[in-house]
Amino acid sequence: MAEALCKLYIINTSPDLEEKWSVASAGCWAYPGMPATSRALTAVENMGAQLIHHSSQPVTADLLNKFKLILCMEYGHVDFIKRHFSEVSDRVFLFSEMIGEEFEIEDPIGKTQSDYDASAREINAIIQNGWARILELSAS
Repeated sequence: MAEALCKLYIINTSPDLEEKWSVASAGCWAYPGMPATSRALTAVENMGAQLIHHSSQPVTADLLNKFKLILCMEYGHVDFIKRHFSEVSDRVFLFSEMIGEEFEIEDPIGKTQSDYDASAREINAIIQNGWARILELSAS
């Protein structure tokens, strides 16, 4: 959901970045090739974004090395990446740090549509309110 909402935000507010930036999602323990859940699809579609072509991918060194900024939803994700891919440690942050806070965004997998919608709204608010910080860290 974060990937789709970030891409939508770029299109709507900074279209010049759309061609220059790459935004991708990966999971620390993801199975490759899985589609987004129907509830995730609905949550982002209700906000104007698309996940229809989403395909899960695991975190790899090659993937991480393509990005200047790596944002994680949970402390466990940050720890996993820093422990297994120490060469990118200085680029790894908790997503909520973009708004100057530190809290996890709980994965709504297996929960209700309302939980997915709430997660999508929370992610979207962080993107919007943390955009200046995202730009700053991405320029490093």
